[in-house]
This record gives sequence, structure tokens and C-alpha cells, in this order.
Amino acid sequence: MKFKDGFLVHACDSAGGIGELKDDVLKVPVEIIARYTLRTALMEVISIGSKPLSVSAEFANNPEYVRGAIDEIRKMIERFSLPLVISTEKNFKTSQTGLGISVVGFVRNPIIGNAPRGSDVFVAGYPFVGDEVLKYEDKILSFDDFLNLRNHDDVGEIIPVGSSGIFEEAKLLAQNSELDLKINDESWLHKSAGPSTCVVFWSYGKPEIGIPIKKIGSLE
Repeated sequence: MKFKDGFLVHACDSAGGIGELKDDVLKVPVEIIARYTLRTALMEVISIGSKPLSVSAEFANNPEYVRGAIDEIRKMIERFSLPLVISTEKNFKTSQTGLGISVVGFVRNPIIGNAPRGSDVFVAGYPFVGDEVLKYEDKILSFDDFLNLRNHDDVGEIIPVGSSGIFEEAKLLAQNSELDLKINDESWLHKSAGPSTCVVFWSYGKPEIGIPIKKIGSLE
């Protein structure tokens, strides 16, 4: 949303059927679900250079069940000193986990588009979804590494990858700069990356950021 001196940015993410209740499809501690859902929304706001301003968390579950998840959220946003608004289900007993998290931020000049022709396109992290997130957690792009990537002078637009896969987000990267995407190997780029376990970005050259990154193509 454009204002006179910048843009209000709003990102959200949700999760359902993943948790510790009877009807959850994938049994995972609700604290972990909250952590990754919040992480996704934060990454989407920060990726364009925005400063987070506030967080809201909506749980379709009883307060007792999500107490640990709320503590996890509070711990994660301490570094940003963000206010937190919370809603939980207090009228009905639930048998399946459901939550949504929103992050609001502000940016004067969004880092979107403006890639020079010939820029390289990279992926940091690996696409994982479901129980793969826990099984291969050491290969997921960490939140701290994501922040270091965003703060690197040679890194342009960053797009966190979700269920649509790396290829779709890389196409958006090209579209935002009105360029064409040239891919080296498309075969593995359609897999869901679940809760943004990786990001795609363009850079003037391979940035030295101390984490594994893979070139997947270029913008022409």
C-alpha cells in the first residue's frame, strides 16, 4: 500500500492439519509449526527491504494447546522489538491444528525488479515440504543466513520460495525486471519448498556469504 513517503507491506502465512491433535495429518510439535509459519511471513516482508512493524497470530485452537507456540513466536520477534496481537479459539474444543500469522512492515524503496540484463539467478537453501522439513533441517536456509543475504550489497531482489516451487518464483523474478529467465536445469525446480525452506534471488555475481548457493540460470 503506497503512502507519500513509502509503502506499507503486509505478508501472511497459514498452516493447517499439522500439529499434535487427533485429526492432524502430520504429527509435529505446534511450536515448530508456529516458528516456520512466522519465519515465512517475516522473510516475505524483509526480502524487499522492509522493516517489520508488527505481528499478529491467529490460532483456531484452545489457548492451553498453543501456549508453547505463542512463547516461540515471542522469542523469535524479540530481536525486532515487535508488538504481537494474538487470537485463540476459546468457545469450542478443536481436534485439528490451524493457525495464521501476519506481519506488517514499512519500506521507502522496495527492492523489487531493476535487475541488469545478464544477472545471475541463484537459490539459497533446498526445497523441502512436510516431514522433510524436520528430516533435513540442517539444509534449510536459516533465518540468520537469510538476513545476511538480504544485507549483502551485491544481492538484488529476493523471493522466498513456497508451494509454487523455485521455477515459478524465478519466473516472477524475471518478470519484475521485464527480462527473460534462462534456466540451466529445470527438472528439480518445481518441487514445493513448503515454509520457504529456500529463496531465489539475482545478483551481480556469486556473492560470498558463507553459505551454499546454487546458480540456476540468468536474466536476459
